[in-house]
Amino acid sequence: MEFEPLHATFGAIVHGLDPFAHDDDTQWDEFRTAFDAFRLLVADLPGLSDEAHVDIARQLGPTVLEGVAEQRSVTYVSNVRPDGVLADRAAAFHIDFGFFPDPYDAISLYGVEIPAGGTETWFADAIAAADDLPDELRARVEGRTARHVIDIGDPRAETVVRVRAGRLDDTYPHSRRPVLWTHTRTGREILAVWEQQTDAIDGYEPDESTELIEALFAHLYRPEHTLTLPWRPGQLAIWDNRALQHGRPRVAAADGARTLRRVCIGRQQDLSAFATYAGRTPRTETIA
Repeated sequence: MEFEPLHATFGAIVHGLDPFAHDDDTQWDEFRTAFDAFRLLVADLPGLSDEAHVDIARQLGPTVLEGVAEQRSVTYVSNVRPDGVLADRAAAFHIDFGFFPDPYDAISLYGVEIPAGGTETWFADAIAAADDLPDELRARVEGRTARHVIDIGDPRAETVVRVRAGRLDDTYPHSRRPVLWTHTRTGREILAVWEQQTDAIDGYEPDESTELIEALFAHLYRPEHTLTLPWRPGQLAIWDNRALQHGRPRVAAADGARTLRRVCIGRQQDLSAFATYAGRTPRTETIA
C-alpha cells in the first residue's frame, strides 16, 4: 500500500488496499500502523459490500451495534432513507458519544449516494491542537476536567456552550474527562473539548468557563488544524473518533440524496438514555 497525505498533520489517501486479503497480515499490520499515524484513512473502493466494509472495520477492533429499536452493525447517515440518521441537519464539531464514559474508538463511512453538487465532512485534529496549545491556555486547563453533555430535548441535540444560559443539570446524559486527555492507544495528548457537546470546564465560574471554552475552540478550529473531505461515490473514510472531531453542513434532500453507510468500532454503548430523555423539555433558556 501507499499513503498520500491529505494534510500537514493528519489524513491520508490509501492506494492499493485489498479489502479481500483477509489473511494478509502484512497489509493489515501496515493499515493499523498508518491509522495511528494519520488518524484518517480514505480509500476509493467502488462496489464495497456491507460485509467487506465490516471486515475492514474489524481490522481496527470490534464493531458495535447501533440503533435503539433495532440494533445492527451497519447503519446509514442519510437525508432520504427512512432508517437514516441526521437527515438533512447540520452537525457542529464533535466526537461520537463524547458525552458517554467510553466514546467509540473509530468511525467509518462509505459513500453510497452523493448529491450531484457534492457534499463534505469536516475534520479537526485535536492531537495537533494539543501539541501547539499556547502556554497561557495550557496553564489554565492543566489538570482540569470538562463536562460534555447531550441535550435530548433540543432538536439540534447540541449544547453550544449552554453554561452561558444556565448550564444543563446532571440528569442529562453527560461525562467528564481531562481537557488534556491521553489517547488510550498512542499515549498522545488530545485537546478534549467539542463544539457540539462541551458546556463547562470544572472549577471555573460560568462566565470564565465559557470564555475559556471559546478560546480553546478558537485555537482548535484554526485552518491549520482542520480539513474538509469532499465525498465521492464508492469512497471509504475511516477515522480515529477520539483524536479527530467531525462535523458537516446541512444537506437538504432537495439538493440530492446523500447516503453514507456507517460502521463503528469500539465498546458497545448503552443507548437507553436516548429513550429516557427523548422529548423532554430543555431546562435552559434559549441562547441568543
